[in-house]
Amino acid sequence: MSADSDNIQKETRRSRQDEVAMKIKRLIADAQSRYKAADKKVQIGLMAAAGVLVIALISVVGSAGGGGGVGTVFEVRQGAFDVIVREGGNIEALQSQQIRSSVRGNQGVKILAIVEEGYRVTPEDVINQKILVELDSSSLEEQKLNQEIAYETAESQYIERKAQLEIRINQNVSSLNSATQKMKFARLDFERFLGANVVADMVKRLSIEERLARSEQREAPTLGAPMDNRLEQITQTRQARQQGRRPDSGAAASVDAADLSQMPAQFRERMEQMIAENGGEIPPEILQRMRSGGGGRPDGAARNGGFQAASNQDTVADTVEPQQRDDFQAAGDTAEPEQLAEVELAEIDFTPEMPTMLMDASYLAIRATLDFRIYADESRLEDGEAKQRLRTLQENVRVAEENYLQALARLEGQRRLAAREFITPNDLEVEESRLLQAESKLDQTRTEMALYTQYTFPKDAEQQLANYEDAIMSFQRTKAEGDSELAQAEARFKSAERKLNLEAERLADINEQLVLTVIRAQRPGLVVYGSADQSGSPFRGGSNQEPIAEGATVRERQPILTIPDMTEMAVRVNIHESAVQRVGEGQKVTVRIDAFPNVLLTGVVTKVAVVADSGNAFMNPDMKVYPTMVKIDGIHDWLRPGMSAEVEILVDSLSNAVYVPLQAVTYIDDKQVVYVAQGGRGVAREVEVGTFSEQFIEIVSGLRQGEQVMLLPPRQLSSGS
Repeated sequence: MSADSDNIQKETRRSRQDEVAMKIKRLIADAQSRYKAADKKVQIGLMAAAGVLVIALISVVGSAGGGGGVGTVFEVRQGAFDVIVREGGNIEALQSQQIRSSVRGNQGVKILAIVEEGYRVTPEDVINQKILVELDSSSLEEQKLNQEIAYETAESQYIERKAQLEIRINQNVSSLNSATQKMKFARLDFERFLGANVVADMVKRLSIEERLARSEQREAPTLGAPMDNRLEQITQTRQARQQGRRPDSGAAASVDAADLSQMPAQFRERMEQMIAENGGEIPPEILQRMRSGGGGRPDGAARNGGFQAASNQDTVADTVEPQQRDDFQAAGDTAEPEQLAEVELAEIDFTPEMPTMLMDASYLAIRATLDFRIYADESRLEDGEAKQRLRTLQENVRVAEENYLQALARLEGQRRLAAREFITPNDLEVEESRLLQAESKLDQTRTEMALYTQYTFPKDAEQQLANYEDAIMSFQRTKAEGDSELAQAEARFKSAERKLNLEAERLADINEQLVLTVIRAQRPGLVVYGSADQSGSPFRGGSNQEPIAEGATVRERQPILTIPDMTEMAVRVNIHESAVQRVGEGQKVTVRIDAFPNVLLTGVVTKVAVVADSGNAFMNPDMKVYPTMVKIDGIHDWLRPGMSAEVEILVDSLSNAVYVPLQAVTYIDDKQVVYVAQGGRGVAREVEVGTFSEQFIEIVSGLRQGEQVMLLPPRQLSSGS
């Protein structure tokens, strides 16, 4: 009888506990729904009221369990035990199209028209390209008009620059043809005067053709170094100055003084002459200057490794004495840093390298050795004007000599006749006069011959060579000027082309922006307005963006609409850090929608965040939660984004486990214990626990099925009493 009474009491207590637990659960669910529907201030009040209610319910449970010394007890159970993680969240679509404003601008753009929220976009709307949002495009239309004017201006300038470039190319061709013809005609005149072979010999001696060939080869890089090379040169100069060494010293050290092929033609010829005069070796002062990078050259002709060509290079090399060069070197070594900086910057050559012209110092040196008088010989001349003139003069001398001899012979005959008185004295005087005339004529022709060979011939030959040289120089000047003008015309043309492309890109960009002011349907779904600040909190001041509506201003990248895919819905929940390690992808889930509490849905965990969400850090900075996605199985037309739901994630399922309520396990000196009801009092017993859920915890060892454990420790029970 006593055993039956105890069983009845146990069952009564258990039914009371279950009834109280159900009441608590209903109250919590009701408070949760009210909490989510209320604003922040009301939510704070509800949280405080819930705390008071929980304390009161605990007191009621304690009093309902009887007033014995052991308080409320629980019978240890053994059997199937599901480990569940329960959390609340909101319904949202797994896949959704978020439509943002793509119109650029700091001031934003106004919404002229927008489809109503909740509108369901159908496949027919997608096919018909239904307009969902229309933004204000008046500002863009004005920009387009101005940009079209700018584009037309750039296009006209481009056409003009292109025509100028073509004209410059034609002018260069015409000018070069004219200069080439002039040079050719001057060469023909020179050959007509002296003869082709004689002129060819002079041209070879002066190396005119070789110099022209070198000039043609050096005309390719006439535009100078690119800007990147110039900037690199400046950087190297500054680094060298900071390191306490002279700029370009590294480049000079890499120059082989014995390799004359590295030198320009004029300097190489001068160097070969100096080597020949020095017994086949480079003079020591020149070798020292070359190895030191040409630092002692005051004219800067030895910059960039010591071999930069200059028109006055040989002149300076001849006029500057070694002592003077040493003075320059000493002055450079003892100069102040500011002066050294000026010298180093001055040594950087920013001007385009000009082509080698014909009449430089070495050419003039060879040119001065020419003596055309040696060619005033009929045997050395070929058929030409000079030879023809020389023949004429020689013939005149020969005729004069014959006339003189004939006059002399006649005079001798007349004198014999006069001695015999065969002729009168007057006749003798006439013959004597004729002899004098013949003698005078002979002297005149000989003088004319001498003047021609000594003066006229060299002068005419010099003039013909000068005309040929002028024609060559004119050709080089014409080509250099034409290349310079062509480079400027090409630069202007490329600048106009880039300007046109830039204006075209800007016009295309404005047209693209105009297209983006009209947003059309691209996929079926339910229209949801974009939130001004989806993660905003009233405690952080909220957002200064206007709610989405007609007349509102939206900025670039601001969400306007969201069209979720209603065929794949999910629940987004936040898993507390204490349970996130037990939740993983693929776990089965039971879903209960708050609006439809009697309908149970199933799902599966598809994603668990790796990083904690800091969205609620202001309210509770110590709480860490991890966003988790639970995909709902099947298609349910009555589901709507934003609905509240509760999920139960099945973490583990134990078939035969011993378990007790969570609150029955406590700690004593870092040991997990339970209080077993024995003889009207609680006895602490150490236990080994396993996994746990929100209500129960597995007891691996230390308890058996049927034993009674206290739900509250004795010290808490006595405090409650």
